[in-house]
Amino acid sequence: MFSRRIPIALAATGLMAGAAFAQSTWVEIDDRVQVPAFSATADQVDDWDVYDAAGTEIGEVEEVVGPDASTPTALVVDFEGNGGYADQDVVIPIDQFSLENNRLVLNADPAAVSSMEIWTD
Repeated sequence: MFSRRIPIALAATGLMAGAAFAQSTWVEIDDRVQVPAFSATADQVDDWDVYDAAGTEIGEVEEVVGPDASTPTALVVDFEGNGGYADQDVVIPIDQFSLENNRLVLNADPAAVSSMEIWTD
């Protein structure tokens, strides 16, 4: 019986370690770094208002983040609790946004955003 417990314990430990490695480590992007998707610097993108597809303002950009200080890959959006989005800060990949009529539009619905990483600064 003891010999069966050891492999199970080792497997469980390995799964937990794998989950820990799956979590992202985000770094705030230097203000002068260009965010190519928006033809703007990280400093310019900070505080942009964020809208949903219907044109409702749902939050604002809190931070531009990435795997290092010079590679922007995501935006932290400070949601205001409008349009079905929870009132929290969420890390959202840049490819989930578009610029439409000088507005930053989030192309992910509240259900998709609810499964994304929460930003704790």
